[in-house]
Amino acid sequence: MCGTGKFKVLWGLETSAACPRCGNFEDHLHVPHCRAASARAEWDRRTAAFSAWLDLQLTGPSIKIAILQLLQGVRTPPSFPRRTISSSVRPAFLAQQVIGSQGLLEGCIALSWLPLQQQHYDKIRCCRSVSLWASRLSQQLISIGFYMWEQRNSVQHSDDNIQLRERHSTVNEGFHSQFDMGPDDLPKEIQPMLTCRQQVLCKLLVDKEEWLKLLCQERRDFRRSMKAQRRSLRTIFSPGP
Repeated sequence: MCGTGKFKVLWGLETSAACPRCGNFEDHLHVPHCRAASARAEWDRRTAAFSAWLDLQLTGPSIKIAILQLLQGVRTPPSFPRRTISSSVRPAFLAQQVIGSQGLLEGCIALSWLPLQQQHYDKIRCCRSVSLWASRLSQQLISIGFYMWEQRNSVQHSDDNIQLRERHSTVNEGFHSQFDMGPDDLPKEIQPMLTCRQQVLCKLLVDKEEWLKLLCQERRDFRRSMKAQRRSLRTIFSPGP
């Protein structure tokens, strides 16, 4: 339960549950799966850093291949060629698949990885703690999901937000439409709002939305008032029976 589109709608903070990066429905599962170019770039950057971290921790080569394959399956349909997964690590690989991709990003690793990594440490005569390796592995996996969330938030509060772009487009269309219609059917005290197009165009999005809302309302009220006056005049000056 976090500030994704789904819960923002439930909490009454937003009217749409759309992802700020791609525009599709957004819940917590969508965040690491988003197909937007910015999300893909962030994922590639983080998985590359994770791969380098596995090397620094002297992770067994077959273990590294298997874990990276599992991580790749978070964003792409699972199509793991069995020939690339060593038979020695296949039971751990399958155990991790049972836990699932979301569990992987939450740091839930299969216990069967530990004896395999211990065997590798023994083979290379390394005295490192396999428990510490597993703990840090969980932290690194959690960090990948965290950075995907951070990247999502950076888009949410930037001009790359797809919802903001749609709002900008809608407001700008309405803005130019109001200037094209001119000031004739506006009250005299409102007409100066249409004197400088460029000045209004440079306003912030929220200010332009308020400007457009006010102008549209005034135009509707003025037109309604003029129609009412015309109806009154027709009633007064219409010929009698």
